[in-house]
Amino acid sequence: MPKLSSETVTLLDGDIRVFKRARSRAWQATFKMDGTWVRVSTKRKQLSEAKEAARELYIEYKIRQKNGLPVISKRFADVAAYCVADMQKQLDAGLGKKSYRDYIIVLNRYLIPYFGDKFVTSIDYELLQRFAKWRADKMGREPMASTLNTHNSALNRVFDEAVVRGYMNRSHVPVLINKGRDSTRRPDFSADEYRILIRTLPSWIDKGREGKSRDMRHLLRDYVLILANTGIRHGTEADNLRWKHITLFEEKGDVFLEMSVRGKTGRRDIICRSGTVNYLKRIQGWCPDVADMSFEDLIKAKIDLPVFRLPDGTASQNLRQTFKRLMIDTGLLTCARTGQNRTLYSFRHTYATFALLNDGMDIHTLAIQMGTSIAMIERHYSHLTPRLRKEMLTGKRYELSKEEYQELTETQYISETKQTSPSVDLNTS
Repeated sequence: MPKLSSETVTLLDGDIRVFKRARSRAWQATFKMDGTWVRVSTKRKQLSEAKEAARELYIEYKIRQKNGLPVISKRFADVAAYCVADMQKQLDAGLGKKSYRDYIIVLNRYLIPYFGDKFVTSIDYELLQRFAKWRADKMGREPMASTLNTHNSALNRVFDEAVVRGYMNRSHVPVLINKGRDSTRRPDFSADEYRILIRTLPSWIDKGREGKSRDMRHLLRDYVLILANTGIRHGTEADNLRWKHITLFEEKGDVFLEMSVRGKTGRRDIICRSGTVNYLKRIQGWCPDVADMSFEDLIKAKIDLPVFRLPDGTASQNLRQTFKRLMIDTGLLTCARTGQNRTLYSFRHTYATFALLNDGMDIHTLAIQMGTSIAMIERHYSHLTPRLRKEMLTGKRYELSKEEYQELTETQYISETKQTSPSVDLNTS
């Protein structure tokens, strides 16, 4: 109990005490529930109003006690802070789940701003419905079902924390409902569209104004080629890529290029398509501070500088606008198959599509390479199944004997389709 001032007032035969804390103008109320002292602010500056508020609070807590609700509750922001601190601690130790990063973002961006000053025990169905409308307005759209799953998981972590700490009972945790939109197919580039794009890039660059405008076009050229040949995420992973994160190694006479990238799913190592080294060399040649080194020496030096930079050394944040100009000039802005406008993220989807259709890459390997789950690959690229099964669907598969057909594994089948599929050269321009 805090030291009470001489102005302490008692109510209901001493069951309630009303007092002022030092350096506070509002009156506080304190009373015992289940042997525990409860202290709350009446939020009133006038004593007469504070007395009335104290009586109402006492009755409210008595009702909580009678209905099996925790006598001491906490505001959402306080409980959420415990969750964020715990998840961040696990992430820093390398033990936390990759999804913890998403939960922290959701809590800080949406859940705490809306529910922060409300007690966890007061969050009910009606409040969740109002939150859903507020969230849609803030996002500017109805969220996808997968987005709502992330939000619900983050919210449940707060409720779980509140239950463990005794701030609410499990029976009073509200049921969360996912009524989000189903995921839609994402815009990518077909093989023909990709060829048109990379063949147009050199002349499109020459049409740019000399100076920064043309420098941006030069950088964009290698940026999109690296995205399409690695599958890394535009923005987070590309922005964090530095020369020290790139490695060359040799195995059985072949040289491989490896990148260590870090984004929303943490850090992972990926193997790049063979032509990627040419685009990195071209970027190196445009940067005066590293241009005089051999590429091998640059990689061995592990220099802590961003890869994607302009000749003046700045890491541009405006590639989106330059890319949109490219899409408009080439007539490729809108994807005919999805009706959506293409973004720089479309090259990640293009990488996945070509890997499945033309490289015969299995879904498990692709998921690891792209830093996502097998379920996510299946969800977003299931439309490719007819292409992957084209021999079966046209009847050509039945030219095999029954025994051969049964022995043919999924991986072998995809490998066969690779031999008959038209190749797509990602290493041009």
